[in-house]
Amino acid sequence: MTSADQIERALAGYAQIVELMSGMRTPEFPDSHVTMAQMRVLMLLSAIGEARMSDLAHQLGIAPSTLSSLVDRLVEAGLASRLDDPRDRRSVIVALTPAGSQMLDQFNELGAEALRSLLEQLDDREIVTVTKAIELLVAAARRLAAQEPNT
Repeated sequence: MTSADQIERALAGYAQIVELMSGMRTPEFPDSHVTMAQMRVLMLLSAIGEARMSDLAHQLGIAPSTLSSLVDRLVEAGLASRLDDPRDRRSVIVALTPAGSQMLDQFNELGAEALRSLLEQLDDREIVTVTKAIELLVAAARRLAAQEPNT
């Protein structure tokens, strides 16, 4: 089996996990009004900290006007804030609010709970195998992140 075949097999397995877990009792999402696009903005802000609107739009690969409307809704929901850039009066800085950070923490905990429930179904030897696989994925993610140009 080629490396490409192995990757496709892993992706198919991941899709099965998502499908099976989705069919189970769905936990309460922290804020059901947040769209996937808004979630991407929040997650990026969580990763990089406050940022200028133009930088966020570039990193997300969307038009500044699109980002502006996403940020408007996040600000209205109290999940993000707009700040004046003291270095450039024409620029606006967007930051995660404590409520936005808390919502992301709750969202991440839902994922951790789902993984925990899966791991509890495994024996000690299997958990060691999964832990090693996760360590490999973390290392791969670090390599991938190091390849990304800083904006």
